Amino acid sequence: MHQPLKGVRILDLSMWWSGPMCTSYLGALGAEIIKLESIQSPDGFRFMLTSPKEDWWEFGPQFNAANHNKLGATLNLNDEEGKAYFKKVMEKCDIVIENYTPRVMENFHLTYDVLSKYKKDVIMLSMPAYGKTGPYRDQPGFAYTFEMLSGIAQLNGYQDGKPMTVLGVADVLAGFHAAAALLIALEHRDRTGEGQEIELAQNEGCVNYMGAPIADFILNGENWSRVGNRQPGIAPQGVYRTKGKDSWVAISITSDEEWQNLCQEMNAQSLVEDERFKTVAGRIAAHDELDAIISKWTQHETHHAIASRLQKVGVPAGPVLEVHEMEHDPFLKNMFQEVTRAYVGTHLYPSWPIKWNNERVLHKAPAPLLGQDNEYVFKELLQLSEEDYNRLLEKNIIGSQMLS
Repeated sequence: MHQPLKGVRILDLSMWWSGPMCTSYLGALGAEIIKLESIQSPDGFRFMLTSPKEDWWEFGPQFNAANHNKLGATLNLNDEEGKAYFKKVMEKCDIVIENYTPRVMENFHLTYDVLSKYKKDVIMLSMPAYGKTGPYRDQPGFAYTFEMLSGIAQLNGYQDGKPMTVLGVADVLAGFHAAAALLIALEHRDRTGEGQEIELAQNEGCVNYMGAPIADFILNGENWSRVGNRQPGIAPQGVYRTKGKDSWVAISITSDEEWQNLCQEMNAQSLVEDERFKTVAGRIAAHDELDAIISKWTQHETHHAIASRLQKVGVPAGPVLEVHEMEHDPFLKNMFQEVTRAYVGTHLYPSWPIKWNNERVLHKAPAPLLGQDNEYVFKELLQLSEEDYNRLLEKNIIGSQMLS
């Protein structure tokens, strides 16, 4: 497989989803990713959706999904010797990435101004929740808080209902902003020889996502409200029940022509001729009535069947897939890839929605076990003796078993 980032080495201190998703993607593109944790405090994603048992930190499904394509090493940065070895590992890397609050790397005395003295051209990307300045500087944040503070939640939810989050979409937005920033910084370094300090406030990445509603308010004074599955200026639009248990199809009518095609497919010529529905404004005013009519028609066939029929006549429609359907869906099934990992076995995981010369970007390794590549990092990269390596193990500066 084509690996455009082969030869690039990244020291990944990031945890949870936003940073790890970025580095997992860059690892799939060929970069060598060293995920650095500590046996005192591993990545918190390891413990999500699992329960205490032997080696329980290896079973977290979210950790396994977010950390493909990486090596795994451990190092206690609360120990002075651990910090010294961190600098040595960093000197072997092109990039350092972390997503802590600003005070964490400051307390470790491992900020960019310190690290760049040891490696002049290092690229360091920090992903603080709310940036390195301002009133929220030292507050931790997660996807759910970003979605609330950026306005994303304002637009999601039932009409006249409370704001709703979108299951961590903020992490994905931040992760791909980070990937783009790092690729640009690498290009800049290759041309100029200069390193770079990059600050990426995760909450700001979500604000960037909100361009349309922000612009509408600035230009027109319109403050968007929650409208469920509807959207301003489009009607009818929504999800409609189909044949089967909790089965739905999404339909979105964006023009008069699409409306006419939908009516013809429904064998409902009277709707085309009805003066109330001939314009978008009229259809918006009668949205509830149209939803009821469409739902009565869609419930007699499966979501795939309805979607296929409508797509053939130029009507935007698609089945609403549940997670267990995705790996078998004719459009998505080629995106899923079998990955085998110790403890959890072989499972299908989504790969990447990108192809190079018709060849999909795939995972090249499962998520790392805690400290599984310590020997490579410390014995091969740093050339430590067996005696020094064992001493680090004895002092719990490195290891492969979490300390309780």
